[in-house]
Amino acid sequence: MSPHEALVRAVPLARRSPMITGFRPDRPWLRLIGFLGLAMLLLVVVMIVLAVLVRVIPGLPSELAPAGALPETPTRLLDENGYMLLLAMILGAMALAILIAATTVYGRKMRDFLWPGRAFNAWDFGVGFVAMACLSAILFPMYLWNGSEWAPPLFDPLYEDWTRPVFLLASLVGLCIAAAAEEVAFRGVVLRLTTQVLHHPVLLCLANGILFSAFHLDPDPVAFVARTLSGAIWTWAAIRLGGLEFAVGAHLANNLMITLFWEPLSAMEVGRDSQWSQLAPELFVTVVMLAIIERLADGPRDWRPAPLAPRGTT
Repeated sequence: MSPHEALVRAVPLARRSPMITGFRPDRPWLRLIGFLGLAMLLLVVVMIVLAVLVRVIPGLPSELAPAGALPETPTRLLDENGYMLLLAMILGAMALAILIAATTVYGRKMRDFLWPGRAFNAWDFGVGFVAMACLSAILFPMYLWNGSEWAPPLFDPLYEDWTRPVFLLASLVGLCIAAAAEEVAFRGVVLRLTTQVLHHPVLLCLANGILFSAFHLDPDPVAFVARTLSGAIWTWAAIRLGGLEFAVGAHLANNLMITLFWEPLSAMEVGRDSQWSQLAPELFVTVVMLAIIERLADGPRDWRPAPLAPRGTT
């Protein structure tokens, strides 16, 4: 079965996903305004707290906005730890603020924005993590063939050996928080709220992917399209599997593989002009992940699709 045929077959099932159905609040526009107002208020509080931390903790301002990649020193991995954990703290606090605003205004439990109607599914998380880790390892030679530079932090002889296990632990913690935060915000809250306007799963994936990519503020058009593809396929995973676990696992594995085995996190923030040919690996990942998600969705699930709505209704 081709990817197109698989998508056509899966769309009717995706429309019945608990991530799309069962979220029809009364006075939706009034509640949306209330959500935006409360979310902005809580985000302002988060920014104030971070501003206080900047003044209290020595050296924090330089890590908040490094001027390009951090300096190449024997202890650079420790500096990367500080930058990575601070970024995770910012993203985690912002995602929590958005989630609290959504649960408060819409009167829902947190799990209604994460995995509605069921408990956390560790299997989906593990499959997403392993699948993305394997795909990343396969893609590295493709990136090198396209002329990308390879500077794996975990194996760079310049760095002190004792900093490597510390860097590995900090990466696991920091990147897990960061990946979960972005998934909660985009594939959780934003997806659920977007279903008030859009109902077709493919349009929801496209809209979510564009918003996700725009959030990163990367001026490189190739990187923008690549992140849009990632955001779209992770949205599809959330819809088809009825929760965020697969997307969080895949997102975490993607970030870990890059940060540990490709280049340091601070180097990824440096602007660059990519070639359009570098989208080929991303398209490959999208097709393979689609096949994996559909295979997983076809297995036994701990939720039942909502019944089909009559024609002419939403």
